[in-house]
Amino acid sequence: MAIKVGADREIGWNPQLRLDRQKNYDIGNYESTPFTFEAGNYNVYKNFNFSIFMTDYCNADCKFCVAQLRYANKGLMYKKDKLDDKEWLKRCREVLEFIRPLNPSISITGGEPTLSKNLIPVLEMVNELDFRKRTITTNGSQLFNKVGNKMIIDHLIDNGWNHLNVSRPAINNEQSKRIMRFNNEEGFCSNEMMKEIFRITNESPMKHRLSCLLLKECVNSVPKMKEYLDTYLDLGCNNFIFRELMDYDKDAINFEKTQYCVENKVRLNDIWAEIDKYPEFEKYLNILGYYYYVEIYKYKGATVASESANMVQQGIEVGKHQDQVYEMVYHPNGNLCASWVDSERILDRYVK
Repeated sequence: MAIKVGADREIGWNPQLRLDRQKNYDIGNYESTPFTFEAGNYNVYKNFNFSIFMTDYCNADCKFCVAQLRYANKGLMYKKDKLDDKEWLKRCREVLEFIRPLNPSISITGGEPTLSKNLIPVLEMVNELDFRKRTITTNGSQLFNKVGNKMIIDHLIDNGWNHLNVSRPAINNEQSKRIMRFNNEEGFCSNEMMKEIFRITNESPMKHRLSCLLLKECVNSVPKMKEYLDTYLDLGCNNFIFRELMDYDKDAINFEKTQYCVENKVRLNDIWAEIDKYPEFEKYLNILGYYYYVEIYKYKGATVASESANMVQQGIEVGKHQDQVYEMVYHPNGNLCASWVDSERILDRYVK
């Protein structure tokens, strides 16, 4: 019997999973749906996520930028071809309507997606087509900017967005600025703004989640995690995720960022061994994915996740299961891909 995923997943904690993760993993054991693309017939992971890559432009230049490292990992320069706005939106609707029968979760990402002029039309499009779960990942700096007569955060709420992920590596404003390297002319999400984000979301159906990358120069231990959690709990946050820097292969070419990641990586294995000594972290759920592993705890009433991901393992799993699609990405060049690289694993190629 196929392993249940998504809303059908069994809630539980398997202590062996942490030790055995990736050892015996097989995507074929999980529920999937056959589907025909322009490129051929595939089995699509039932709980897959469809990412809309709004723009590669960002008002920050994070030392650890995942978007740039995904490309560096493939030995490619981080530069995407782009359609003009009108054509991109038209193609976006075509792709969304095409995959709608699969009913994926939807993620909006970038770059910084709130800087895209296409954001509000896409929010409305996804809402009109009634996708089941909708998430946006942002640095938060533009959420109070107005488009028309409403702030972006209100557009998200009014269009039925479920989850708002905001990146924040430190509790100190200046340290976060230094790590994320914001363009000061286009704003920064301060702790004061964070407090208002939490207030607004706590009074709405949209849930927030604060995303913290574990770094040696910043949050690097369970006591530091507790300090981070307690600081933002006081500001109204109730949902957190701590992530380990991803592992990348030897072909990565963005030397500045890969070197930073090597020097600042905090191993979640060490954190997990330490966290077991703190009874205030109550084990809730652990999940194994094809290149990631997640542990979820309850802490003072808040939900706290921790995630380890491995891009090398991702490549191995994709290579072993060419007929499987785990995720889809709609790119600025109009291609629908089963990859974060817009020229790789193209499922439906944009044709002018």
